[in-house]
Amino acid sequence: MSTNSEFTVSDDTSRKPREWYLYGSIADGQNFQEVHINRPGFRIGRRFNCDLQLTWATVSGTHAEFNTGADDRLVLRDLDSTNGTFVNGKRISGEVVLKEDDIVQLGASEFRVLTRSANEAQIDETIDFSFLPSQLVALEDLIHGAALVPHYQPVVNLTDKSIVGYEVLARSDNPELSTPFQMFSLAEKLELSDALSVACRAAGLHHAKHLPSDQVLLLNTHPSELKQEQLLSSLEVLRQSAPEQAMMLEIHEAAFTDLAAMAVLQERLNDLQIQLAYDDFGAGQARILDLIEVPPDILKFDISLVRDIHESSDKHIMMVQTLVSMVRDFGISPLAEGIEKEAEAETCLEIGFELAQGFHFGRPSPTVISS
Repeated sequence: MSTNSEFTVSDDTSRKPREWYLYGSIADGQNFQEVHINRPGFRIGRRFNCDLQLTWATVSGTHAEFNTGADDRLVLRDLDSTNGTFVNGKRISGEVVLKEDDIVQLGASEFRVLTRSANEAQIDETIDFSFLPSQLVALEDLIHGAALVPHYQPVVNLTDKSIVGYEVLARSDNPELSTPFQMFSLAEKLELSDALSVACRAAGLHHAKHLPSDQVLLLNTHPSELKQEQLLSSLEVLRQSAPEQAMMLEIHEAAFTDLAAMAVLQERLNDLQIQLAYDDFGAGQARILDLIEVPPDILKFDISLVRDIHESSDKHIMMVQTLVSMVRDFGISPLAEGIEKEAEAETCLEIGFELAQGFHFGRPSPTVISS
């Protein structure tokens, strides 16, 4: 049989039309997934009657429209959205013809454009490709401190309700990255959680520069930082910038895994005149012996031990009271987290708690009020 090309029949006439897809997350915190653009006039927006409803705050009611034609082209049109429609980082006006692998951004929601024949396999929704432009830009802004708006929650002396300090909580003015969970979820994926944590502490100290120096700032850490020398370097910078400000480093109890390393850290903190607190005690494995070896200045009892303690069983109250008494015997100040009711505060005071924080004493606020 001849193999001359003149006898080869082109398959153009039998080729099935290409199908277009968007690949991304349709809601904050959800895995990436495929969205099939299955008809002309495919609209995206926040309204329930859109073909694809997005819940992002920066997406307009009817934000943009996709159209497919007989020539297999995919055309995108912005529908006078408030925050604009972008293709590969550039805001569009009118209509734009899209290509495979283009990045389409609608407010803070982003998608990669995909195309394939009907017989090609669907992409696994958990596949992770290179991160999208605005995610990188937003995280860069946070790390540089430009978008960070730290909030402060008071810590009080239970005896007289006086404010002894504030815990610094990470917040931002980016509506899609406003909470610590949102910020650090993205930072962890990009292996930038340490840099973001450093930035949060620096912003927290800077915005509280008018706080009386005797009121302590409780500064949080990310668990991965405990393995890095950068943690102490960043704390040295903070101490140099505010030599008189009382500071305390807060470490999650679950991150306390290397006793020798914690002892070294505490010694270095003492040199910097920075105190130490362990957070969420009792939420997981409570290592009492470790408390003796490397005792913190403050031990924060997890909210699960404190919530509705005034209505708890006698056995529960006795157990918490025993732990509080033992902690105080070690020279550690016990703090009750998550106090929301006066009755909880009264019971915590009765069983020996010295300090407390929670909505009952003040919600996180971008401003601090000295007492």
